[in-house]
Amino acid sequence: MDPKRRFLLKSALASGVGGALLGAPALSRAASGLNPASSVATLLLSSDAAVEASFGAGVQAALGNGTSLRKLRADHSNLLDPAVAALNSGRPIRLIGMVDDALGELLIAQARRAGARLHWLGEHAISRGQTRHQVINSQGTQGAALELGEQLQHSPAGFALSARQPFSHKRNLDLAGKRAGRLSTRWASHLGYALAAPGAVVDSATLELRSERLEGHFVSFVIEV
Repeated sequence: MDPKRRFLLKSALASGVGGALLGAPALSRAASGLNPASSVATLLLSSDAAVEASFGAGVQAALGNGTSLRKLRADHSNLLDPAVAALNSGRPIRLIGMVDDALGELLIAQARRAGARLHWLGEHAISRGQTRHQVINSQGTQGAALELGEQLQHSPAGFALSARQPFSHKRNLDLAGKRAGRLSTRWASHLGYALAAPGAVVDSATLELRSERLEGHFVSFVIEV
């Protein structure tokens, strides 16, 4: 990805007030909470097989088979066009995803143009035996930030997590651990579950551990229209 574009995304995430990509109105509307999963169709967006087998598996486990769930993968097709069409369809829909940061930036910009509610925006960098996470979340996805923090603290790999919740009195979440253990995708599957089922206890027994390697720069999000 172009370094300038990555810098813009990092600046937006680190600002703690939404930045140019989020915009205050989108986050303030999101503060009212997520719609019940049963009342809205869900579009799951993934970068590749590794993301789908970790983050996507968590979303699938949380929603089960009784919810309208459509999956799109960037390495199989152009997912930007159908995602933008869904945002502008005029029908209630939830977009949950983890994609590479270049595509993530474009999706968030389109969501802002469509007047969507942004409940969660996270940047995840996985490399050299450690993970780094920067998150901006609404009140409805605070549990996902806590779940992510818990999983990272149980991971044998090193990590750093910074989570911010604008428009609330919640304390910022800042965690870090210096370790040299093996990287795991467990945090990603648990995050997918927590974002798809806010407030629910993550059922670890439903999350299969896969061997796909997750490495690179990703953006996770929950968007509703």
